[in-house]
Amino acid sequence: MPSRSTSIAETNLSETKRRIYLDHAATSWPKADGVTDAMVEFFSSVGASASRGNYASAMKASELVRSLRHKLARFIHAESESCISFHGGCTHALNCVIHGLVGSSKSIGDGSHLLLSAVEHNAVIRPLLVAAKSCNATVEEVPTDRNGLLDADEVISRINNETRLVALSHVSNVTGAVQPIAEIGAAVAEANRSRADFKQILFLCDAAQSFGYLPINVASLGVHALAAPAHKGCGGPPGIGMLYVSPKWHSAIQPWMQGGTGDDGRSDEMPESMPAKLEPGTMNLPAIAGWLAAMESMATPNELDDSSQKLAALSQRLHVGLNGIDGIKVFGQPGPLPIASLDFGPALPPDDAAAILDSEFGIEVRSGHHCAARLHSHLGTETAGTLRISGGHGTTSDEIDVVVAAVAEIAAQITSLV
Repeated sequence: MPSRSTSIAETNLSETKRRIYLDHAATSWPKADGVTDAMVEFFSSVGASASRGNYASAMKASELVRSLRHKLARFIHAESESCISFHGGCTHALNCVIHGLVGSSKSIGDGSHLLLSAVEHNAVIRPLLVAAKSCNATVEEVPTDRNGLLDADEVISRINNETRLVALSHVSNVTGAVQPIAEIGAAVAEANRSRADFKQILFLCDAAQSFGYLPINVASLGVHALAAPAHKGCGGPPGIGMLYVSPKWHSAIQPWMQGGTGDDGRSDEMPESMPAKLEPGTMNLPAIAGWLAAMESMATPNELDDSSQKLAALSQRLHVGLNGIDGIKVFGQPGPLPIASLDFGPALPPDDAAAILDSEFGIEVRSGHHCAARLHSHLGTETAGTLRISGGHGTTSDEIDVVVAAVAEIAAQITSLV
């Protein structure tokens, strides 16, 4: 009989071999090359805070911040590095811009009209509702079709003279639908041309699902504010995110948190300059080091096109395979990202289906409402949500085939029992 330690080692090895991770819409795994090494290197060789000293390791920490800020600004074609601020994740970044502009008496005024879509994640919906209440604003929701796709004309038609915010997710985290951001951005820009500065519409984009997967150009999209995390499409660590704010909104946005910034420490107030006014406290330097490594290992724009073609092929393979299975309902359609949601019907709730896929097939997927409960009322899945399958950069066609075969087997068993 093998020893207890040997048995545990063999079990862990077996689990590692059979693990198929298809929950990349929640977070990527494994992380990009160099991420872990960069974080360990920071802890072991740097360890200092950025903007908190003039000694060598502190300056090295500051250089990591500058380098990542520069790379992110270039990646999204931002006007300058000052447009990029760092936050404790995409949710934190979204709260920063929503409370700093919508909830600020100096920015978007009382009684405004705010537009969001049914696709939105709770990271947008919850802070927006709180901010709207504080300034007596009206929030209007734009519906989607059964695939979670917005009609651009429907969004544009709801913009009125009192509209001060349009908040949209770039990609649905439930169905993978890519929203018509550029078309809506152009309409917002056209509306703003005839408005005074104090009546301008802010166009906010949640790029949690697209950043690192799809090319993003804030100018061509017409976006004024964009939030994105490190830990999804980039393959970076959790706990760090970025916020892009267009220069035209720099003076309007107000800090929603206050604290030390390293610079201008004699003042009782936050700095007026960007991005310092949005970055109180000690930065998450280990995560910044990891994200920088992820950005350095990420595809160049040309290579990103190749990667995008691979992801689109995986999406086609996933959707064609799932739609060929009797007894399930599939939400979403083939697109740039391999994301699909499905429903086995009342005989098998999504939570149970996910547990079966994990225990019987070694496939890890997500079940539930995916923090986007409003969308499920349009999909007809408001009670239990959906089973979501989401691939990433490291997903293979073989893994897609395995999950499709597993879903087919489960669906066949359900049919035989009915």
